[in-house]
Amino acid sequence: MPAAGCFGRRAFAVAALAATAGFACSARAEDPPPARMQCFTMAQARGKFEAHKLADPFRSMREAALRLQSEPLGARLCQLGEGLIYEISLLRRDGRIFKIHVDAFSGRAHSGSVDN
Repeated sequence: MPAAGCFGRRAFAVAALAATAGFACSARAEDPPPARMQCFTMAQARGKFEAHKLADPFRSMREAALRLQSEPLGARLCQLGEGLIYEISLLRRDGRIFKIHVDAFSGRAHSGSVDN
């Protein structure tokens, strides 16, 4: 009989989680959709560098690595909403890889840029 009682509690917990998830989804439906990020190929990025006079991606990558005491791994040009950003991958000293977003025009950190 104890197994049946355990099953009932487990079913109740699953139902509670499902109800909570449904509430969270309905709350998110009212929020405006986040800006979609689209990254460019190297060939497309070269054209954007020339057309828009963007900041040097390697310099932005080195500066971000120094500021965050990490090793630079790579950078790619992306469009976020109406703006252009560099998505820079860095390696922390603890071995974790993380990404930050840097404004492609100024070379400064983009708001909400750290992505652990």
